[in-house]
Amino acid sequence: MKLTYRGIQYQTETATLEIREGEIGGTYRGVPWRFHNLRHIPEPPPVHNLAWRGVSYCTGKPEVAKPRTTPQPVGATVSRSWVLRKDRQKVLDEAMKAHLSSIRRSLEQRMQVAKAKGDEKLVSLLEAESEQMMTV
Repeated sequence: MKLTYRGIQYQTETATLEIREGEIGGTYRGVPWRFHNLRHIPEPPPVHNLAWRGVSYCTGKPEVAKPRTTPQPVGATVSRSWVLRKDRQKVLDEAMKAHLSSIRRSLEQRMQVAKAKGDEKLVSLLEAESEQMMTV
């Protein structure tokens, strides 16, 4: 069958698979049916390494990546990972401190509004929340 896509003509080949009727079957809404099995399993399509808008991808079954054969010095790897962990922990600690101070400021503002409105029940709830924040 000849087809055209964006002005490019190409020929398609229909996939012909040999199918045999299976032994398992039955009747569904008065119509008999049977499972159909392939006589042989077709071979997988070839692998093509392609790129689309700068992003690489491959069709078919990709190859498994092989490990590198050149070992890296152990001392350099350990020291770099230790420095990265230390820097990451420092950033996490700073973020946690900023988050807690933001929660405390919000709690203080909510408490001031509740006192201004004269809502004693909300004030007592916010004071209990404030006590929980002191333990953190």
